[in-house]
Amino acid sequence: MSTASASRGAPSAGGATVSPTSRYVNLTRELAVTNFKLKYTGSVLGYLWSLMKPLAYFGILYVIFVDIFHQKGSNFGLQLLVAIVIFTFFAECTSTSLGSVAGNAHLVRKAYFPLSALVVSQSVTALFTMAINLVLVVVIGVTFAHVHLGPETLAVPLLLVELYLLSLGVGMLLAAAFVFYRDLGHVWEVVTQLMLYAAGVVFPAISVPVRLRGLFYLDPLAQIIEDLRHAIVTPDAAWSASLVGFPQYVLPLVLSVLVFVAGLVLFRRLTPLFAESL
Repeated sequence: MSTASASRGAPSAGGATVSPTSRYVNLTRELAVTNFKLKYTGSVLGYLWSLMKPLAYFGILYVIFVDIFHQKGSNFGLQLLVAIVIFTFFAECTSTSLGSVAGNAHLVRKAYFPLSALVVSQSVTALFTMAINLVLVVVIGVTFAHVHLGPETLAVPLLLVELYLLSLGVGMLLAAAFVFYRDLGHVWEVVTQLMLYAAGVVFPAISVPVRLRGLFYLDPLAQIIEDLRHAIVTPDAAWSASLVGFPQYVLPLVLSVLVFVAGLVLFRRLTPLFAESL
């Protein structure tokens, strides 16, 4: 097939022309569903682990930071659960994306398809898990009358888009770099653990000293977590924009977009080198 024909799309089994975009979406969807099924293959609880893992994580952190260190705040228990769900998505998306190319060396060397689909499919698989966990948050919150839905809740989709762009961008960067630097896997594992605290998962941002809030909110993940807490659990709390000022608030938003663009550009530039390095 010529390059021109490929750009216009290939005929399907029924004779209809399928665009490259449609083929990419279909491939990504199939890979994501397969990844999700394989993730729980052979386990006794199966898909229930999607719920059990964040709940177990929540229980441990709640005992440590609420019962022992007496961390307090407006409905802090549910705030903590929301933060864990968001952080778990970021950690899963980036860690699975990291090895998505290197772990499929046989496909990279023998098959021709957009390799970015390997990374994107891992992020979509993580989205499946986060969707299940967010339903859990809503059910628990509604049961105990701790979820507050109002005008501020309209910001949730935009914040989730920002979260996805940030996570996918980091995943692209890690996947491309890991092909050449395998030590990155160990480094990122340590970095992820540090980010649990740096992103304010276990404490509300209002407890951060005023002089340090500008630095704290340079982390897009911290801004996303705090604003999602505000939009879902604590509408009476201040938005991060009001805590640091609007100009400072724009920085993590811009950084999220820049990370996504940088990940996409770097991944595309290094793609031709993947096969010979695996």
